[in-house]
Amino acid sequence: MTTELLGVIQEIVKNYVNAIKMTDKATGTVIKTSPLTIQTDTSLPPISGNALILTSNVIERTEQVKGGAGGTVTVTEGLKAGDKVLLLRVQKGQQFIVLSKIT
Repeated sequence: MTTELLGVIQEIVKNYVNAIKMTDKATGTVIKTSPLTIQTDTSLPPISGNALILTSNVIERTEQVKGGAGGTVTVTEGLKAGDKVLLLRVQKGQQFIVLSKIT
């Protein structure tokens, strides 16, 4: 195989991998919570609905406090407008996993 042909094959593979965008990290900002809508820091339109997959790190969770006065305590805060988030783009950019808040 010639060096020139090998270079062409490498370029084709590189272009294919870039085109399918299997996974890639991205950041975004929550612009609305109902329905949850996130604007990425790229030129993509806002993301919402089935295009977002939430991890337990970004879902509000409260627990009952036992004994004493009782009540509830927030263990994990949910997302709110203005929160910066770390995203993982999957399925050729058709879905985004919301990994965590960014401080």
